[in-house]
Amino acid sequence: MNSKTSGPSVLVTDFFPRGYATQGELSYQQEIQNAVEAAAERNQSVLFPPMVYRLNESGVRLHSHLTVWMYGAVFVLDARCARDGQAFFGDDLTDLRICGGEIVGRNDVWPAGVNIRGLYLTGNTSNVRVQDMHMRDLSSNGIGVFGTSEMPARDVWVTDCVIEHCCNRYGDYMSKDAGPEKGSVREDQGLIAFYHVEDFVVRGCRFERSRSDGTHFYRCRRGHFVHNRVYGAQMGGYFLETCEEVLASDNVILDNGSRGVTIERGSRNCILNGNVVSNSGREGLWAPDSAGLIVTSNIFDRNGRKPNDLERGRIWNANITIDDDPGEPTHSPTHDYLVAHNIITTTESQIAAIRIDAEVARGIVVRDNTLLGDNRQILVQGRNEGHVVLEGNV
Repeated sequence: MNSKTSGPSVLVTDFFPRGYATQGELSYQQEIQNAVEAAAERNQSVLFPPMVYRLNESGVRLHSHLTVWMYGAVFVLDARCARDGQAFFGDDLTDLRICGGEIVGRNDVWPAGVNIRGLYLTGNTSNVRVQDMHMRDLSSNGIGVFGTSEMPARDVWVTDCVIEHCCNRYGDYMSKDAGPEKGSVREDQGLIAFYHVEDFVVRGCRFERSRSDGTHFYRCRRGHFVHNRVYGAQMGGYFLETCEEVLASDNVILDNGSRGVTIERGSRNCILNGNVVSNSGREGLWAPDSAGLIVTSNIFDRNGRKPNDLERGRIWNANITIDDDPGEPTHSPTHDYLVAHNIITTTESQIAAIRIDAEVARGIVVRDNTLLGDNRQILVQGRNEGHVVLEGNV
């Protein structure tokens, strides 16, 4: 971190009135903003003493070249929030470090379609470090970083954070109220959401009980998603969409309502290695319309627990499915996959251990996998079976 901090920290409570409340009874949001402005002007860090701080959805604006210390500080968003917002935000920031702190939402009482994030960074963002934060009960992302295709965010690290029970509500496809709640958008899905972010690291975090997807990485490049836990999302667990050169390794992805892992829509040269993916509602891995995908040394254990909807052509209860999505917008081919040295345990109700659509897939190699459980079939469908190589699977 290229810190420009000099001298002592700015103590936020020095800006509060005498005799200030410490349990969130009153809001000192403007005083907090004044302290942050003073620290930015003086090139000092900001220190929040341990206590409860009340915020509304307008949030606190952060600045470049800033270190924010929040260990022991709890930020409670007001139950009366009635419009989209966030606890902390910034645009076009560089050299930002945030350490510690807990952000608590009230998605139990906020109106439907009110989307409130914990940390919201946009624009030409670079050299950001977020560590040791805990966020819960928000109605949008815990952490959302949104660059653009013309100006991607770069060098963003999120480490040792816990984000739980956040995001917009998303009804399962099989439910009566399928899809996102009215008033929310795709950017509100994912406990952590990165759009157009390059050279990122997400490491050592716990993402649990998302009300939509556990994670969402969209048009990101050169990333590491390692040593994380993604548990109990309403929808998918680890989700790459149109990403390139992203490595996911040593993660535990359990009990998610839809796919455990999705890699789709023109993703290229991505790696899934050394993960445990278990008890997903649909496939452990769904990988359509991508290229150069390596899937090695993972455990896929009894995924696909939801029944197929054969009348509408929805077949999702294999452990791994490689096919195409007819409605996907990038019109990308499915080619050049290596699926090797995985342990795949399948139940009797599942259609196959691995299902491959050979009408569309090219250059698919499935080699030396260990197939366990009640259905050990590798199901290759379509006329072009010669484009699928099966070797040494037992």
